[in-house]
Amino acid sequence: MEWVKIQTLYDSEKKALNIANIVATTEGRLANQQRGPQYEVETRIEQVGEKWQVSWRKVFVGNKTGCGGGCASCSDNLPKKNKGKVLPFRKPSV
Repeated sequence: MEWVKIQTLYDSEKKALNIANIVATTEGRLANQQRGPQYEVETRIEQVGEKWQVSWRKVFVGNKTGCGGGCASCSDNLPKKNKGKVLPFRKPSV
C-alpha cells in the first residue's frame, strides 16, 4: 500500500513521534474488524527542512508473514488440505 503523508509539519521530532503513535493506534483500530482482514499500521517520520512530517500506511498481516497474502510463494511447502465429507441429514419420520 502507498504511504499517506500528513500535511501538517511539526517543529520537533518528539512531537512528530507522538503524532505517529496516535496515528498508528487510531488507524489500526479503524482498519481491523473482528471478522475482517487484519492490518498493521507502519509509520515513519521525515525531516523536511527544519520541520518533521509523519507518513503512515496499512500493511496486510498476511503479506507481512508470508502466509495468506495470495502470492503463492510458499504453496509448495504447505500441507495438502483434506476435503471434507458431506453428511446428509435424515428427515425425521412423522
